[in-house]
Amino acid sequence: MHAHDFRNAREFTGKKILLVGSSYSAEDISLQLFKFGAELVTISYRTNNLGFKWPDKIHEVPLLTTIEGSTCHFKDGSSGDYDAIILCTGYKHHFPFMPSELTMKNGNIYNLPDLYRSVQWYGVTDGKKDASGKLFYMGMQDQFYTYTMFMMQSLWVASVIKGVIQTPDRKECVEDIEKMYAENAELTDPFKQIAGQTAYVQQLAADVNYTDNLDVSELFNKWRKTSMMIS
Repeated sequence: MHAHDFRNAREFTGKKILLVGSSYSAEDISLQLFKFGAELVTISYRTNNLGFKWPDKIHEVPLLTTIEGSTCHFKDGSSGDYDAIILCTGYKHHFPFMPSELTMKNGNIYNLPDLYRSVQWYGVTDGKKDASGKLFYMGMQDQFYTYTMFMMQSLWVASVIKGVIQTPDRKECVEDIEKMYAENAELTDPFKQIAGQTAYVQQLAADVNYTDNLDVSELFNKWRKTSMMIS
């Protein structure tokens, strides 16, 4: 199954589970499985392991290479038997209920096309239709900040809908969309990506007059440095 379909860790109580992938989904699901009594949780990584001090029932192994029945083989020559495999390999956004001219399509990037502040739709790219700023997407970009960013996006969208904040005219919004999208080319390593998303979250906070300090870039940088040393 894919992480998208994961609903209840209780169905895996007493079972041996293999997670393929080594990012937020694998981290979250592995701890839920541990909490609800999975016998064993194995995380298979492609490039970098997570490198945490896991509980005894959670461990990490290199890339899954082959599957024979219930036996899984890994790149380092190790193997194990598992009751279920959960793919924590990322997401592709899919909006079958939306007309194509209003559907966002993007890769795993930080600054999105067609969206002012990466949330408010203006239909900039070819084949897309403007929605006069009345359509919003949230949580669609690649992420370091996750729920902190989602909260700021939600406050921003609610403030726009209620008229608490006023966005610029369409021309200025489109110029900003194009400028931010072009900046993706400069986000060439994790530390630049962290800095870019920190600035983005702070911009949303400033827009809605949220005054708490949301900058946790130091923690993210330390985490990335540590994971790079481990790998």
